[in-house]
Amino acid sequence: MTYLINGKQIRLQESAIYCFWAASPHQVVAALDGTELVCVYVPFADLLSLAVSSDFKNDLMAGHVLTASSVDPADTLMVRRWARDWDVTTEQMADLLRDEVRLRVRRLAVDQRRADVAEGAFEGEHRRSATQVADRRVIGRVQQMTTFINSDFAKPISVTDVARIGGLHPTNATAMFHKVLGQSIAQYLRQRRLNHALKLLAGTDMAIIEVAFESGHGSLSRFYDAFQRQVHCTPKDYRRRFRA
Repeated sequence: MTYLINGKQIRLQESAIYCFWAASPHQVVAALDGTELVCVYVPFADLLSLAVSSDFKNDLMAGHVLTASSVDPADTLMVRRWARDWDVTTEQMADLLRDEVRLRVRRLAVDQRRADVAEGAFEGEHRRSATQVADRRVIGRVQQMTTFINSDFAKPISVTDVARIGGLHPTNATAMFHKVLGQSIAQYLRQRRLNHALKLLAGTDMAIIEVAFESGHGSLSRFYDAFQRQVHCTPKDYRRRFRA
């Protein structure tokens, strides 16, 4: 199967597991006859609370597609069982399934590679491997802040505004945010605005200036600067490439 995510075509290997942030524009562009695809959505709050490295979370929210370093034959049977049992009526069974999904994501975080980077490509020499676990109070505050950003990113909000939602000084809020997500509040806000812009460019015919303001960039020049810096092409080129 070939998947288009954030404007990149990625060839998905049979029986493999892939993980990416669903806020990124994505769609299937080609698949062999008889291909089965099972999609499992992990709530953002669950991701925040997982005991995985901040690099793993950061890579997801930066738009990367993560997969295991090798195919595990057990995944096919497990995922088919998830698909079969997901519509069960008992809450006890639903809890078990959610726990299984969380554990599989944690295992992936321990043994993962980027599927959107060519084999042997440089991924950085100093990637952190230590697992960072925050307590429930910290996770709760970060969730308050991300919820605020997710709902108000199109408005001219600042780091101070976000910190106020968490009841913290901006410095403390940024440190707490980085501990849980591996990135600053400003980075998360930029990425959230970019993801929305990518979705609008891919899925609508809105004028680019409308996309800029709808995604919270404030001006067309700021939008072009941010887009070029993060996507390395113009919004027009991205729209053309995504729809090609």
